[in-house]
Amino acid sequence: MRNIRVLFMIVFWMVLSTNVSAQENPLEGLSYYIGTWGFPKNDPFVQKRPELKDLKIIDFAWGADNKVIHSKTGIYTEGGKKMFSEGIITYNPTTNKLVWLEFQLDGPFLFEGEYVLMGNNKVQRIYTVHYPKGYKQIPHPEVSGWTRLYRETFIPTSENSIDWVTETYIEGKWKPGMSGGDTKAVRD
Repeated sequence: MRNIRVLFMIVFWMVLSTNVSAQENPLEGLSYYIGTWGFPKNDPFVQKRPELKDLKIIDFAWGADNKVIHSKTGIYTEGGKKMFSEGIITYNPTTNKLVWLEFQLDGPFLFEGEYVLMGNNKVQRIYTVHYPKGYKQIPHPEVSGWTRLYRETFIPTSENSIDWVTETYIEGKWKPGMSGGDTKAVRD
């Protein structure tokens, strides 16, 4: 009788774990963004700086068993391996959120936030940048404290291009970020 109970528990556990693993992976909602993204060749930023024509600004790659996405953000070039920051995106089953944690490689900044799926591959990345106390070049010095809240919205415009809108939270409102807040990116 004991062997039957043990066998039943093993079979029950196998069925339960099969159902759990068969559930949809929440990270699949970001699969459109897997790849390396750079500025379009006709971007005004690149036209003013032709030496940066091969510049890459964001990169996403699947990690182990598609349970994590490796992210490289900021400005880096493949040849020079100059990378601004590196991190991970994963699913938090307790909060049901796609969480993001990234650190600056040659500096003191930590990026902490989440990705929000908005449908039709449109995504928002809402995050806090943690600056070290006493940091002299903190953006928006009119805001008190050592953190700043940012929001980036990625809006697909074709199979391999996006509009990338950046905003900063200042005085209770979202205000346009760098370059008026609107950038374009294309996938290699």
